Amino acid sequence: MSARDRIRAENLHAGYGEQEILKAISCSFVPGTFAGIIGPNGSGKTTLLRAFSRVVPSAGVLTLEGKDVRDYTPPELGMALGFVPQDEERPFSYTVMQVVLMSRYVRASRFTSLSPDDYARCRDALKETGTTHLADRSIRTLSGGEWQRVLIARALAQDTPVLLLDEPTSHLDLAHQAEVLSLLRRLAGVGRTVIGVFHDLNLAALYCDRLIMVCDGRIVTDGTPAQVLTAQRIRQVYGAEVVASCHPATGRVFLLPVHAAARPQGTARLNVTVVSGGGSGASLFHFLAGRVFALSAGVLATTDTDYQTATALEIPCIPIPPFSHIPAPALEELGGVLAGADRVVLSAHPVGPGNLPVLLALGEVDPARVVVHLSEGRDFGSYDFVKGIAEAAYRDLVDAGARCTATYEGVLAFLDGDAGGPEGREP
Repeated sequence: MSARDRIRAENLHAGYGEQEILKAISCSFVPGTFAGIIGPNGSGKTTLLRAFSRVVPSAGVLTLEGKDVRDYTPPELGMALGFVPQDEERPFSYTVMQVVLMSRYVRASRFTSLSPDDYARCRDALKETGTTHLADRSIRTLSGGEWQRVLIARALAQDTPVLLLDEPTSHLDLAHQAEVLSLLRRLAGVGRTVIGVFHDLNLAALYCDRLIMVCDGRIVTDGTPAQVLTAQRIRQVYGAEVVASCHPATGRVFLLPVHAAARPQGTARLNVTVVSGGGSGASLFHFLAGRVFALSAGVLATTDTDYQTATALEIPCIPIPPFSHIPAPALEELGGVLAGADRVVLSAHPVGPGNLPVLLALGEVDPARVVVHLSEGRDFGSYDFVKGIAEAAYRDLVDAGARCTATYEGVLAFLDGDAGGPEGREP
């Protein structure tokens, strides 16, 4: 907590009637940040926003600009904090402009009308949210997405240092999601404190500086999107299996859901090591992760898609720096992993001088424990970048008794003990 805190909560409790929703919440928010509140349904996200805005009564410390939020008069609170609900009833046929103008009355004298500046500010807010063309429309004729943007325009026209938004993009199409969230980021960039509730974790990760994950009315974790959105944390809080990766275009963390059965239950039947590289193993990792195997991976460069996938799926591997020869300790570790594996799956991949020692290390493994996945339409020579040495090593494995299959089902059949099925082939 610091003197710069716009909002500060300590040991905050809040709820509805006798039902307590928030339990001992402590957090603070400074100017110039865009924070997202995330968590599963019923976790207390909206209640937290409502407590900040005094819509829901609370106990504990809760200050706004250093002053207890409970001591604010309604006009003072309206000039300090703007709140955008998920939705709002439309009992009267006000026009859009009339609704947005309502935000300016907290700044007007009790006995005076709104000024030309008030009207200009509201027109600007409509322009910022792409709703200028709706100014004279009745709010009862608006779609859900149009109404949501009008509510955001009304909050913007308040010109408050704090903006609270409850699922600000829930009714918006993709283009308007990007427009609204980019606008909120710009507002944070010029000193506003913006706090939003999000169900879409990837949108939250893309636009927010900070994420606060809540569950059962308590803060589970608080940090940058990359710190908060880990596969382990999503599994723990949401009960969902995801791959957490770095988006190549934005550099931000993003999540991809995987099959709900991706984490096997029960005791692993076999220790299976997958040897791959150059992205050849990523899909195979996903395929095998849904089975009752204890999976591990071989030596992988940290820039390799295989490494990123193995890390996201929490499959142990032996990481090495990219574009380098494999260090002796990594090869020694690989030897131990291969020796302890019940089965070894070799996904055919490009082999050059740097990673050739990995392929050659497989020559020390009992070929009866090895299956080679060679994609349909490819031959071992197409993966050879060491003048025939890699092609010969691949063929030597198969000639010695390793099974070769073109499909993941063939790999699975081998792991399940059906090594003599119809999938075997000679490349």
